[in-house]
Amino acid sequence: MLAGLAATGPSTAGTPLPTGLRLTEFANGFSGLTGIYAPNDSTTRLFAIEQSGRVKIIQGGSTLATPFLRLCSAAGGDCFVPPGGFTSGGERGLLGLAFHPQFASNRQVFVHYSDAQGDTAIGRVFASAGNPNVADTATFDRLMEVSQDFSNHNGGQLNFGPDGYLYIALGDGGSGNDPCSRAQTLDPAMLCNGSSNDGRLGCPSNSSCGPATRGPSRALLGKMLRIDVDNITPPGSNRLCAAAANGSAGYAVPADNPYASSGPGCAEVWLSGLRNPWRFSFDRDTDDMLIGDVGQDAHEEIDLLPASSTGGENFGWRCREGLFANPSGSIATSAPVCNAPPAFVEPIMDVPQSGGVCSITGGYRYRGPAQTLHGAYFFGDYCQGRILVGFDEGSSWSYTTWTPFVGNLRTFGEGRNGEVYAGSDNTIFLISGYATADIVHEHGFEDSVVP
Repeated sequence: MLAGLAATGPSTAGTPLPTGLRLTEFANGFSGLTGIYAPNDSTTRLFAIEQSGRVKIIQGGSTLATPFLRLCSAAGGDCFVPPGGFTSGGERGLLGLAFHPQFASNRQVFVHYSDAQGDTAIGRVFASAGNPNVADTATFDRLMEVSQDFSNHNGGQLNFGPDGYLYIALGDGGSGNDPCSRAQTLDPAMLCNGSSNDGRLGCPSNSSCGPATRGPSRALLGKMLRIDVDNITPPGSNRLCAAAANGSAGYAVPADNPYASSGPGCAEVWLSGLRNPWRFSFDRDTDDMLIGDVGQDAHEEIDLLPASSTGGENFGWRCREGLFANPSGSIATSAPVCNAPPAFVEPIMDVPQSGGVCSITGGYRYRGPAQTLHGAYFFGDYCQGRILVGFDEGSSWSYTTWTPFVGNLRTFGEGRNGEVYAGSDNTIFLISGYATADIVHEHGFEDSVVP
């Protein structure tokens, strides 16, 4: 029998918690859980990924013994060493997964991982034609590599948008206060390269940001990317910043990306001004994008990009942290880009770092069968380990803290019917209302706590 917790948390705003809110243990036994995903096919499977490189499948209420995929740094057993290698630990490892919109027919799965050098890699692999519960590693190819400055702030989420393109969330390259000014640097010619800087962006005059030979892909850091995985870019001159030396790439960019044909930015960029967008999602009803961007020392934030956006928005980091000018020191505020800023987009929710809050984990708006939860946005905090519930009040958003403690809250997931899951280091929980019998029976377990 599975454990269940009723919602008893106090509100931090004017909106009460939804009626009948429940948290039920769904599956456990994981280690370093980083993602929960439902494939867009006819099955009721859930895929759970672990930072160490494993992709596991939950089916019929049980976790299958054989992983779908296991990325490793060295071959052996069921390990697969991807192109460029693999590393995990700290904030590196297997960080995201996405199913192609036509996964049911083309079997394509995409992963966001750290290669042997600690750089970001985006790979594609096909599910086996003979066994859909294992990957055909012979088909694995690396579509993109982005150089990282430091070991932290890698972002990690992958999502296909309603437009069929792949969106990739990248952090600002790491350290603290974005010392290399990646999030506000669009033009790769203006990248901070240690002592060679002209000072325009307030870069440090040392080698901490790496030599120019690290390449233009660092201009993708602190950004949301948007790429077309169904086409490739042939060799030649283009505006891609993560292409091979001859200009070719295993992906293309949509023609309507904001910098696809002109402007200061790399063609892959959709949004800028992000610090560490660890988790983001698309609202399956409205197509809006909701981003949980981890804060520095004072404020966490949830950003919203409406479905009507044509890209190019700047969410303000390192000049802004939450709803405020970055309070963390002159390294962030002295740069001219902050003194004469563009129109920064403010977050819809600012969560102060108080009471143990330290690192926001973005989630999903509930669009499942429990009508009392419909439209509520579930997100949380890694350190405090509590789930928060956001509400669209029309002209503004508010949020309420939900009491249940789930340990280090690492990720959220969305089921095929709009149900929402929360994941700690080793456990997946189902968020539900009273009207959950269809979900409970669908996944092959019974829960006597739900009336």
